[in-house]
Formats: sequence, structure tokens, C-alpha cells
Amino acid sequence: MTQRPATFDAEPSADTPRAGRPRNPETERDIVRAASAVLIDEGYNGLTMEKVALRAGVGKMTLYRRWKSRSDLVIAVLDEANRGWPMPEPQSSSLAEDLCILYRNWVAGIKGAGKVIPLLIAGAIQDPELATLLHERFILPRRRLAVAIIDHAIERGELPDGADSETAIDMLMGRMWYRQLVTGARIRVADESKVVNLLIDGLRRSGKGDGAGSSW
Repeated sequence: MTQRPATFDAEPSADTPRAGRPRNPETERDIVRAASAVLIDEGYNGLTMEKVALRAGVGKMTLYRRWKSRSDLVIAVLDEANRGWPMPEPQSSSLAEDLCILYRNWVAGIKGAGKVIPLLIAGAIQDPELATLLHERFILPRRRLAVAIIDHAIERGELPDGADSETAIDMLMGRMWYRQLVTGARIRVADESKVVNLLIDGLRRSGKGDGAGSSW
């Protein structure tokens, strides 16, 4: 049997389709878009299979043949967000340039395919199952790719050994999400150089201590 490809290295949970009439990929895309629209309009608590079916203009059985539960449907929504908001990989010999690309990627993505993520984060606060899906399917794989951008700079000698790449990414992404979810302050592309320069300065200092992260 051929399984639906998974995003990153997460394992797909939806069952392999049974033999029979082929499924229409456009119908599946319409359903996932409908689920995203319900999330944006009503939040995670408002996301029900009935509302998604109604928004997509399909019967509930059509929905349940593809996704047996709301959790399975959320996985499809997260996979679609990953496809629509791909993470940049290291592209240059300049860490500053790569981090600026990462910064702009976040600003653009949160306004596009990533619109659903803050709603899922809010729902995950009181739903451990959703929190696990969100972490494993979206947050952690993307964090690993972001950390790799700094690790590549360490490997090529642009940063000292011991520079704390994980803490640096937590600080960069933490600034973004704190403004997005808590203060409501604008996240401006115009601030990218200031933010990136502060981060790189901290990384250079963190590599001078006795252990990784000692200066943070």
C-alpha cells in the first residue's frame, strides 16, 4: 500500500485508502481549506467535523472516509501549513543573511499559511493531545531546521565553538511569538537587522564561556 507522504519526519496517522473509486485530491484540499477557515473564524473549540463538512460543501461521510477524527484533520491542516510555509535552509556563507531570511520567512508566513498556528497554540494550552500534535508535526521539526542554520555557521567557523544555537533560536522565535500572542506589538521587517545583529553578538559572546550558553 502507498501511504500519504508525511511532512518532515513525522509518521502519518490517517489510514491508507481502501481500493475502490479514487479519491479526488481537490476535494481533500477543499476540506483542509475549510478546516483552516473554521479554525480562523471560530478557534479550535469551534472546529467540528460537522462545521468543516458544511463549510466544504461535502457530506459528513465524505469527511469521515478521509479523516476519522478531529485530530486526524488537524494533522492535515498542519501538513498544509508546512507546505504553504516552508522553512528556509542555509543559503549563503553569511549567518546574518540567513537569519534575515528566516526572520522575513516568519513575518510572511504568519500572515499566510501560518494564520492557523496561533489558534492551535491557544487550543493546545488546555488540550494535551493537540499540544503533542502541534509540537511533533510543526513546532519541533521547524525548530530543528532553524537551529541548523546557526550550527552551519559554527561548522564553517563564522561563530566560535560552544555558541548556543538552541538558546539563540528560542530567543529569536520567542520574540516573534511573544509579540504575536501576548503584547500584540508589530513584527516589522524593518527591525530585522537590529534583531539579527543583537542575536549574533550574543552568539559570539556565548561561545567564549566555559560551556555552551554560559553568557546567556
